[in-house]
Amino acid sequence: MVYDNRHRTLLQAIMQGGAVLEHDASLICTKIFGERLNVASVAQSINDKLAPLAMAMKSGICEMSGEKYWSIVGTTHEESITVPSQFNTGQRAFLREIYSEIISADDGCISSTDCLNMSTTLDVKLSISDADIFLKYLTKGKWLLIKNGYVFMGVRSIVELMPYFRATYQDNFHNCTLCKEIVFHGRKCENCNKVFHYYCLAKYASMQNESKCPQCRHTLDTSYTSFVADESTTSQVANGNGEEQPMDISEDGNDNGDKDDDDSEDSPPMRRFSKRTRTQSK
Repeated sequence: MVYDNRHRTLLQAIMQGGAVLEHDASLICTKIFGERLNVASVAQSINDKLAPLAMAMKSGICEMSGEKYWSIVGTTHEESITVPSQFNTGQRAFLREIYSEIISADDGCISSTDCLNMSTTLDVKLSISDADIFLKYLTKGKWLLIKNGYVFMGVRSIVELMPYFRATYQDNFHNCTLCKEIVFHGRKCENCNKVFHYYCLAKYASMQNESKCPQCRHTLDTSYTSFVADESTTSQVANGNGEEQPMDISEDGNDNGDKDDDDSEDSPPMRRFSKRTRTQSK
């Protein structure tokens, strides 16, 4: 397919959305091109043009829903990619702390209360009210995901910042035994200690029609993976389908009264079966 203005329109739509659900990207493609097309094939045409600009249209999967999202990422010196420069110094310090806590946590998540309290321990000034506004902004942009009062790694961070995570945290990760990709929040087999993405395990269990560890055949409770298969991240956080607006949190408490879907109550998360221990850096 010859690259033309239709590809540019799709590119702009993905950039505007930040992280766009595969289903939505497919609908956009159909509207733009007038026919149903595979998003991945259109992305390849776009990437051929973006390569000289050190950019790419890439996909990633939300660990909580198993749904694929598309985003535009930078590719220049991937090892030097860091926390987004669009945020101010205090916001970036806060986000780095959140990432560190999520990655080092046994279950790959932290309570939203603990998350907000971290803002008071930063070397730079960031009030709890400002941190709360910023946290809502991060969930709307899919940098993070909040469910039942717990903060998880968002799909946009997974797609755009994996080089940063690898460079910063090195060996402090587990890889999914099925897909071989990094797991932040996953399911650990109590028998063989292998770790899986919930969505990978759910797909495997569905294909095999059994709830057993793919590695050792130990029986695994798949109630959580059933939840993952049925839930959508779009129902868990504030809708982020529109244009991502610049953010200024210089005024304390300027939250516009939004309390939609923030799931900020500090209640236990959905049943989690992983107790992911942090691997020490070599």
